[in-house]
Order: sequence, then structure tokens, then C-alpha cells
Amino acid sequence: MDVALPFSGIGFFLLSFASVAILLFCKHFLSSYIKYKYILFSLIVVYIAFFLPFQATIGILLFSLYIYLIYYVFSYSGYRKTLLPIVLVSLPMILFKLDVDGMYKIIGISYITFRVIQAISDQKNYGSLDFFEFTSYLFFPPTLLAGPIDRSYRFKSDLDNGYANISTSNFVSGWELLVIGGLYKFVLAEFVAKFWLAEIDASSTSIVTMINSAYSYTLFFYFDFAGYSAMAMGVGIMLGISVPRNFDKPYLAKNPQDFWRRFHITLGSWLTDYFFKPIYMYLQRFSYFRGRRLLVQNISITLTFLLMGMWNGLVWHYIFSGLLFGLYSSIHNCYVHYVRKGGTDIFSVTPNILSLCMKRLLMVNSVVLALYVFSGRVPL
Repeated sequence: MDVALPFSGIGFFLLSFASVAILLFCKHFLSSYIKYKYILFSLIVVYIAFFLPFQATIGILLFSLYIYLIYYVFSYSGYRKTLLPIVLVSLPMILFKLDVDGMYKIIGISYITFRVIQAISDQKNYGSLDFFEFTSYLFFPPTLLAGPIDRSYRFKSDLDNGYANISTSNFVSGWELLVIGGLYKFVLAEFVAKFWLAEIDASSTSIVTMINSAYSYTLFFYFDFAGYSAMAMGVGIMLGISVPRNFDKPYLAKNPQDFWRRFHITLGSWLTDYFFKPIYMYLQRFSYFRGRRLLVQNISITLTFLLMGMWNGLVWHYIFSGLLFGLYSSIHNCYVHYVRKGGTDIFSVTPNILSLCMKRLLMVNSVVLALYVFSGRVPL
């Protein structure tokens, strides 16, 4: 059968619409006999088994067995600490980032690993998922390759709602997001890539060319990624799963914190809950850091963004771009602290609208620089 990677071509969309039709049929004729979560699970298994590349299917199968063993052993053994299972779950992803050959070449491994870590970390608060729920959560096709990163307890709530989310209104809402996402990814991103980005000599050290490359890549990256996320939301809603929003006008952000509340929202939220907060609490155990809240915040922020860079890949441009984002947030933290202590806010000397424009201009250009580094197009 033809390969249909998520949102890679017409095949995936046809499969998605066929899945919606099957769920709608089951809602009207089989809902008394078989639960929604079993139908969704079956559709996901069929997709992985028959419509992904053979090597990807084998990789997911082996990875699943490994993940299931860790998740359920630690779930039912009464073992309360989460660090060991998290380290074990992360090993395949680390090997993948180190470019180790073998079973670790698994599509979507970074996002799948973060989902597993979240499910393990929140078991004590929200309980464990059963086999069908856990599998569907990890390998839900619209979010398999590039997120958004859902939370297991939120995903489970949609499964528990059953067929109620399969409705005409949700299909229309999903269709609107799908069309917008398709416009972003397949029209605008492709237009920028073909007629702007591709025309630039990435090896040129001319300042004008590098600036041109930076802005074109930033625009391409936004349309491509935001488009993918919108389509994932749209197909998810059609299938009865409310995939969380990932973008909210990020280039209107006025500071780094505001930016990460708008850009790749689910990753920023995940890193805050499962990395920044634990690191922050851990550092406060040391007597040296007590009373040095700003320092602890900045160290935790920097380490968090460093992790984000390494999560994208263990190459210098991903890591350095993460450090840049960490530096932006730390500088903003220090500036806010300075103003609160009575320092002069340089943005307050201008009218509000001009001040807002200045903040947005500074932020968007900072992001352009970091994403230019992220792109690997810097001629070094």
C-alpha cells in the first residue's frame, strides 16, 4: 500500500476523512457495542501497520514494546520516584540524537518521548492509562511527527467523552483549521521557500545576504510549522480529539515570556512544567541559592532552553539557538527586576503605542537572529 506520512500528501488526508467516516458510522450504528477508544485505537494501529514505511513501522513496534515495559512496570510496581523511568525512556531518543544506527531511527521520537515522560510524571495525580489509551495517546497520527504536545490526562478526557465529539459542528471547525493550515504550509511556506529562500546563497558572508536569509527563513519556518500545527488541530477535532493550540500571533510578542506563550505553546508549557520547575526547586535546596531568586530563575531558564536546543538535535546550531533564547529570557528577567527595584524603564519615556512597537520590533528581530542560527544557514 502507498506510504502516507502525516500531512505529506493527499494520501494522508484521504485516510483521515475515511477515519472520520468510520467513526461517524460507528457512532450511529455500533456505539452500543464498541467504545470510541477501541475504534480510534484500531484506526491508529491500521495506519501504523499499513501506511507508514516498513522500517518506520518496525521501529515504532520495537520502541512501543520498550516503552510499554517501562511504563507498566513502574506503574504497577508501586515505585514512586520518576527519575529512573524517565532516564530509561529518554535513552532511545538520546541515541537517535547521537545518530546511532539501528532501531532508534523512529519517526516522531522526540515528541513521543516527551509524551511518555509526561504520562509517567503525572501518574500520581491523574492515574495510569490503559493499553488502548496509552497507545492512542503516543501515536495519534496528526501529532505524531511534529506535535503539538498534548497532555495524557487531557487526551484521556476526550477518549472518555466517546462519540460525543464526533459531530457536524466539530467537523466544520476542524475543516476550517485544516484549510487555514493547508494554506499556510502548502501555499505560503512553499511560496517563500521557492521564490525567496531558495534564491539566497546560504554560503555568502555578505551582511545583506545573511539578513535576507534570516528573515526569509523565519517567515518560512512560521508558515510551515504553524500550518502543520493548525492541520493537526483540524484533523484531530474531526476525529474527536481536541489537539491543543500551538501558535497565537507569536511575532506580536513584546518580550521573551510573551513570545513563548504564543510560539510552540505546547513545548514551552511542557518544558516549564517538567523541566524548569523541577530544576528551580532543586537549586533552591542549596544554601548558596537561597535568597538569590533571580539567579536561580536565570540558571533554570538557561538550562531549560539548552535542553530545548539539544532536544532538536545535538548539533551546534540547535544548541546555540537554544542558548540564545535562554539569554533573551534571562536578560528580560534582569531588566524587569531592575525596573521593579526603582530603575528607569527606558520604554516608559515614549507614548504607549510607540513603546509597544519598540518592544515588538526588538523581540521579533531577536527571534529572527535565533531562528537564523537554528536554521543552520549561518555561513561558518
